[in-house]
Amino acid sequence: MQTLEGKVFILTGGGGAIAGAIAKSFTQAGAKLALVDAHEGTIHQRAQELGGRAFVANLTHYPDAEMLIRQVKAQMGRVDGLVHTVGGFAYAPIKDADPSLYDRMFDLNMRTLFYISRAIIPELLGQKDGFIAGISAAAAWHGAGPGVALYAAAKAAVATYLRSLDAELAGTAIRVAIVYPMGAVDTPANRKEMPEADPMAWVDPAEIGESLVYAASRSPRGRVMELQIFPPR
Repeated sequence: MQTLEGKVFILTGGGGAIAGAIAKSFTQAGAKLALVDAHEGTIHQRAQELGGRAFVANLTHYPDAEMLIRQVKAQMGRVDGLVHTVGGFAYAPIKDADPSLYDRMFDLNMRTLFYISRAIIPELLGQKDGFIAGISAAAAWHGAGPGVALYAAAKAAVATYLRSLDAELAGTAIRVAIVYPMGAVDTPANRKEMPEADPMAWVDPAEIGESLVYAASRSPRGRVMELQIFPPR
């Protein structure tokens, strides 16, 4: 069933593995995608594969975020929502963490979300409808990330920011969702980093995509806001 027929969604981090699974789910649901990445070659290839449109933007710069919204609306006619997958991970116990890692974790995970959501909100308010989603982490849900404290803190900031945004948007038809992968996600990068592990015991990124389609689909009597995606038993 095509639940998002004709809707235009911006998918950031569009060249990544998780974004690829989300893109397939949204395309199958009838959505049109504006695929965004900082790397031009990767995003053009994926857009061609999925029938979306490619946009290049560095979302750590606010002018790029503003320009992106204008470009998507000019080329695709409308903007109905945002699924933000840009982020970064680093394993670094606090005693070993380089001070520069603080900026990297918060720039990639939180600053990019703030900039792109700040840029899109006026557009969604103007049309009185929309959807905004971001990716948090299990460490943020549990409230502790031993060995990954800066990553966990940045992802907790993502979740708190999105909850606060949802509260600010009360009384509007704009829906907000937070996804928490509650374990390793089956991506090429994780397979490379953990070659001895069984990827069949990890979260299938397709499950993240399907869950977000469900959250993005309009319902007059309910909405899904916080989505925990668990690995198989």
